[in-house]
Formats: sequence, C-alpha cells, structure tokens
Amino acid sequence: MSRCIVILSFLVFMISSIAVGNLASEPSGMEVGLRYGGGERIPGRFDGDLKQFSSTISPLTASDVALGGGRSTNLYEGFFRFLLDSRSRIGFVIGRNDWQILQLTEVTSDYYYTKLSSEIYSYHILGMYYFNIPVFRNWEWESGLGGGFTSADWNVRGFSVGGGLPPDSQYFNQRGRLRGSGLTYRAETAINHRLYENTFFQIGLGYHYIAIDKFSGNYNGETSSFYIRADGKVGVLDDTRVIDATVSTAQTFRRLDMNSGSWVLYFSVFQRFLD
Repeated sequence: MSRCIVILSFLVFMISSIAVGNLASEPSGMEVGLRYGGGERIPGRFDGDLKQFSSTISPLTASDVALGGGRSTNLYEGFFRFLLDSRSRIGFVIGRNDWQILQLTEVTSDYYYTKLSSEIYSYHILGMYYFNIPVFRNWEWESGLGGGFTSADWNVRGFSVGGGLPPDSQYFNQRGRLRGSGLTYRAETAINHRLYENTFFQIGLGYHYIAIDKFSGNYNGETSSFYIRADGKVGVLDDTRVIDATVSTAQTFRRLDMNSGSWVLYFSVFQRFLD
C-alpha cells in the first residue's frame, strides 16, 4: 500500500507540472502551520517478531504469547515551508508520533506469567517537497513527499510471577527504557480551504513510515536490548548474557529492528506569508 501512494504522488507531480507549466509565478513567501492527526498502524514484521517473545533463553521452555493494542497512533506536528513558485514548495516538518499502549502477555511451560505494557513514541524531522494546484475558488489540492530522521523511545512496564504457589512463588518487576534512531518517510495528499485572505484549513491523508535497526538502553538496571535468537525467539538480554549464551549454547543473536508504517488522517491550520 505504501508503494501505491508513493507512485501515485509521483504521477500527480509529473502530470500537474506539465499541465500548469505555463502559469505565472506568485511572489515568494513562506507558510507556517500546526497539525494534528489520528491513524491506524499496519502490523508487520515487528509485531510478528514480538509474538515470538520468550522470557527465557532455554530452548526447552515453551511459551504462549498474546499481543494486543499498539494499532492506533496520534500525530502532532509543526511545519514551515518556502514557496519556490506558484505551485512548488519545500519545507520541514517537526513532530511526534505516539502509539497506543502495546500489551504483551506470556505464559510459559515452567509456570511463569509475564505481562508487559509498552509505551512507544517517536520524534521526527522531515524534509518535504509539495506540489499545489488550485481546484475551485478558495480550494487547493496539494501532494507531498519527503524523508528524514527519527528517534524513538520504548518504555516498558510490567511484571513476571511464577515458580510455584504462594508463598513459594516469585515476583519480578519489569522496567525498561530503550531508545533507537533511524530513518522516516512520508507521502501525503490534502485539500486546503482558504478561511481568510492568507489563512488556510487543511484536511489530508498521509502514510508515515519509520525504520529503526535496533533499540538499546536500561532494562531492570542493566544495559540491554531486545534480541532475536537463531530459532526466532525474542527476548530482552543484557550484553553480558548475550556473550555468555553465545559461548555456552552456540546460539546467534541479532537486535530486534522496527519497520512500521501507519495511515494518518490529519487536520492542519497554516498561515501563508507572501513577499
């Protein structure tokens, strides 16, 4: 789906450029605005990997994992862009993207129960190119493409309990604060409506994609990360345990990556300043 909107946007730019190539340019200027959006995240490999979560590295311990939440997103942005001519703009978007709380539960064959709640949010800065076409009187249609950088925080809260019946059962708090950075991409299309002379309201649809190759940080007091084992199981391990497990069990590990996209319906208000 993401490829479709990107290809469609490129076609719109090409056709529109030909159609309006002879129109006169407006004076130069800039636009400044604020945006709020709500969206739906598309589950992918990241979710599939988390469904293979295991709280132990023992290959003899079986587990059953349920994953819920994390589907809806909220987007908060500010943007400014410069008018190149009557139709083209370039600019920057700075914002934050919040996920719905992601819930993970696990029950193991050695009678442990783990419940983790993940709060995931990211900050991004994007360089964007927009093409704008007047539609009818006070209405405009625009499309944009861009890319940039993102930094994501992954905060984990939860517990593990098991090992027998009370008072022999054991209880462990689970606390983590991980961070990762990577690239982000955006394709969007919108309708602008002039409210006043140079004040506009905008409603649009965008596809927001982030790609982060690893997370690391503090988990239960240790420098740790989410790792994927050779058998596909995912767990939180500190660096020392990874080295020990690699030597003692001949297993290989790689850090869990996040590649995730979401469709966002957004609303913006912006002011146009002309020279």
